[in-house]
Order: sequence, then structure tokens, then C-alpha cells
Amino acid sequence: MKITIAVEGCGHGELDKIYATLQHLEQREGKKIDLLICCGDFQAVRNLDDLETMACPPKYRSMQTFYKYYSGERVAPFPTIFIGGNHEAANHLWELYYGGWAAPNIYFLGFAGAVKFGGLRIAGLSGIYKQHDYLRGHHEGLPYTESTMRSIYHVRDFEVFRLLQLQQPVDIFLSHDWPTNIARYGDTARLLAKKSFLRSEVEDGSLGSPPAAQLLAALRPAFWFSAHLHTKFAALVQHPMAQQPGGGGAGGVGGTAAAAAGPGPGSAAASASGGGGFPATRFLALDKCLPGRDFLQVIELDAPGPPELHYDEEWLAVLRSTHAMTNLRFQHAPLPGMGSLRTGPRPEDVQFVRRALAERGTSRIPDNFAATAAPYDPVAQAGQRKGRMPQRHERNPQTVALMEMLGLPYNLDHADVRGSGAPPADGRGAGAAGGSSRGAGSRAFGAVGAAAAIGSAAGGRAGQQPGGRAPLSLAPQPLEPPRPRAMAAPVALAPNPEEIDLGDLDDEEAEAAGPPQEARQGPQAGDGDGEAGPEAGPAGGDVGDDDAPPSDGEGDAGGGGDGGGDGGAGANDPMFEPLDIR
Repeated sequence: MKITIAVEGCGHGELDKIYATLQHLEQREGKKIDLLICCGDFQAVRNLDDLETMACPPKYRSMQTFYKYYSGERVAPFPTIFIGGNHEAANHLWELYYGGWAAPNIYFLGFAGAVKFGGLRIAGLSGIYKQHDYLRGHHEGLPYTESTMRSIYHVRDFEVFRLLQLQQPVDIFLSHDWPTNIARYGDTARLLAKKSFLRSEVEDGSLGSPPAAQLLAALRPAFWFSAHLHTKFAALVQHPMAQQPGGGGAGGVGGTAAAAAGPGPGSAAASASGGGGFPATRFLALDKCLPGRDFLQVIELDAPGPPELHYDEEWLAVLRSTHAMTNLRFQHAPLPGMGSLRTGPRPEDVQFVRRALAERGTSRIPDNFAATAAPYDPVAQAGQRKGRMPQRHERNPQTVALMEMLGLPYNLDHADVRGSGAPPADGRGAGAAGGSSRGAGSRAFGAVGAAAAIGSAAGGRAGQQPGGRAPLSLAPQPLEPPRPRAMAAPVALAPNPEEIDLGDLDDEEAEAAGPPQEARQGPQAGDGDGEAGPEAGPAGGDVGDDDAPPSDGEGDAGGGGDGGGDGGAGANDPMFEPLDIR
């Protein structure tokens, strides 16, 4: 069967507008959308207290619309899966570190995670890469400081190590920031024409996340979706033919759609290319929810099962095998093989998970959402703009139930670990350091085995040597014109006429920049046709959106203002053709 998946870039809490756009598309096309995927900055903010844990200048904080879905006032019209970005309600997502329902029908994939939907395997990594926090433990306990509310969403080697243990093919992978040097696999010239301030980082190889590049080379998913840089960009990465981990690894656990017939996800293409991944990865980054911007892509995939959300058996076994390595202290805890070893989960953990799921009678994820905080009340709290920083961790019943099913002790409460959240007094190394928001200092990743991570990620299990061609290299190379591709010109996607309150300036630099662009220009700034509401059709224009790079090393990279689609390898792939929904 086929399933239709909508992919969205940065959510910024605009669920009402995103869902309304998809419903408008369904009505116009007469086709049901089975799943929505959001690539970060989802902002699952339940109340004013949650806003206090989100890294954003106070004057830019807004409740947006997620709280309506949390309270039950509204129900998500589509099953929704999301990962975290660098602007999130940190305390809420930490409750669901292993994944869980953030609201009914809205599933957080966790700080790292893998699930099955329609039999397709979807894996992802939340957060963004920062060199100075990559080798830290998850020391950020409540109450957060200005430093720790930022460092909590910085990717750690532990989550990357866990994802590297996946042996069976991944159909879709999600990350917020881009894999390092992915810009070289698409229309680099067009990207730089729109985002000229990225040139130096593209040229020196510091644009993006080295751990994400490591995962791309090792897992070789069929699709990789990202956000963060507020632009649409597509690329095609051809992987070398090499011996890959997988096959019967970990007892052959978690067989995915890759065993079915036909090309692409849900096919034999993965096993034909070596057993541990697909021969090529289609990469697509999307914009944020603004009028005239490419923030949405709809694709149709062959799927071996019904559109239901299920546990991933192999991933649960990985959680069991690595549970004792969880580190809530500031200091780094060394990982096997400097974090690059790929042995898969232990056979005894695979068997434990299989027995546990057999006892349940199903691998389907239960609808066990449980509210752990009072939702925002716009009537009772009218005019109130500030909450209080939460002081203690709440144990989410979903997480407790998952740990019980896996026979594991609960391990997310920093109060249980003496001295766990004690970074140096000056805050250095806990997110206070500056640098580029898009990967400055990426080369320092070599200190933890980048050569092994990128160069030999195509190898198999421990002690197994890669065969065939040399493994994929994402090392910096001189810029050269993109190779011509026989594809049609892209069509601009302009799906929504409404504005959002949160501007591009996300962190400290916004304090010096004055009010948001929309506020300076008035309520209809940049709205080309003046029509309101998704049912009126998409807007013809765009709100003013600065392309200036952030200055504090934490913000997003700004957005383009042309509303057009990006070219590039794969940008005009029929899979990524924008839909005209006017």
C-alpha cells in the first residue's frame, strides 16, 4: 500500500496553521495525508512556565498554539512525529527523553529514537551540534540557567552512539541541523546565491553537524529531512558499494520495509547495496512556517503495513544494551570505540524485547498520553506573559511505563545523581561559548575520531573491514560548479498567507535588534494578497525576513525572502516536487 507523508521544516509552535494548510491541501487534492513529520523547533509549550525553559529572548516568547492540543481543546487531525531543535520547551521534552506522546496524536521521537509507521522505519536525532558540549553528559537539571537551557538541546555523543547501533536499514532519518558538507551534494551555487553569508562555512567545511554526517555515512537512509537554516535545499548522496552492518545483525531483529520489492524505501534496494542501508540518500531541508516559504513537502511512499505507529524492536534492544551508559554528570563518560563502535544490541536484549512485546500482544505504541502540567488558560491568564522556572523534574507516566516494560530503572531525575548538574562556575563548556551557530569548530570533532566516524562508518560490526569502494567522505573540498541534472525547474510553494509572531532573531542578538520585523511593519506586512486563513488559499508574498547571520552562535541562520524553491541534486526529483495548492 502507499502512504502519504507531509514533511515540515521548523514548526515554531504554529500547529494551527500547519494543520490548516494540510487540510486545505487534502480538500483541494482529494487525497488523505497519513502522517506529518516536523524537523524541529516544534515548541511543545504547555504553559507559561514551559516558556521559561525555552532558549529565546523573553520578548520573543509566545504561547503559540500547541497548548490547545495538549489540553484537548483541539486534536491533531494527522498523526504527527517530531524531533527537537534548538528552541524547545526543554523541561517537557526531557520528560519524554526516550520518546512519547507530547499530546494526543503528536509523538516526540525522543532525544534520539526510532519507530515504525506503516512498516517504514523512521529514526531521528534531536538538537543541534556544538563542539564544546558534544562530549558532556546530560548534566542540565532543573532549574535551568541561561547557559543550561541552551546546552540541553546540544547533541551528545551518547545519542549518536545509540543510533550507530542500528543494524537494519532506516527508511527516513530526521535531524534539525544539516549533516556537515551536505551542501556540496546539491546546487551549492544556488544555495549561496540565496544565503551568501554561508559561503565561508561551506568552503571550510564547518557548515553543519559532523555527528549527523557520521550517521549519514553509517546508516545510509533512503531519505534524510532537516530544517534549521530556514531555506529549502535538496541533495542526492550516492553511497559507495561496501560491506555494511546489518543482515542478520542482532539476530536479524527489526526487519523493515527494505525487504519488500521495488525501489526506494520499503524495497530490496537496501539489501542489494550491502544490507545495511540504501545505495543513495535523498536529502531535503525545509523552511519555517511563513507565507510564501517552502516549509512543507508532501511525498508518497510504498509501505508494507497500515498507517499505525509501532515500537522499533531493534531500537528498544539498543536502549536496554546502553542504559547503564547514561550519564547525567557534566564530565564525559567514554563510550566503546570512542563512540564509533557498531556492534548492535546484545542478543540477550533482543530476546528480552521480543518476549516483552509478545506478552503485550502487539508492538503498537499505546495511546497512553498523560498530562503532567496544567495547560495554559488564555482566559484566566489573559494579560499574563511570564511564568516561573520549574524547580523539579516530573516523571512522565509514559516514560515510567516504557522503563518498566524494558525492565530498566528510571534514570532521568538529576536529583538522584549527586553533583550531576555542576558545570564549572563560569559556565564555560555548558553552552556559554560562542562560535558559529551552524557548526563552527566542526573540525574539532576529529579529536573524538572523525576519521573513524566518517572514513570507516561503512564498515561492519566490530573488527569487520569495509569492502568495495572507499567509504563516503564528507571532507571539505574546493567549491566547483554543480553538475547539470536533467530535471525540470522547481515550482514555488506558497502555502500560507498568515504571519507568525516569532521572528528570525532567536537569541541574544535579538535584544539589540528591536521588535520583530512583523511588528515594525504592521499586521499585514508582506502579505501579498491580503487574504486571511488557509481556506482563502496561499499568499502571494512574504513577511520581511532578514538574512543576517546570528552573532551569538546559538540562533538560526535567518531565512530567505524569495519564497521560491531551491534547485540542486534532488531538488527537482519528482519525490520533492512542490505542490501548487492555490
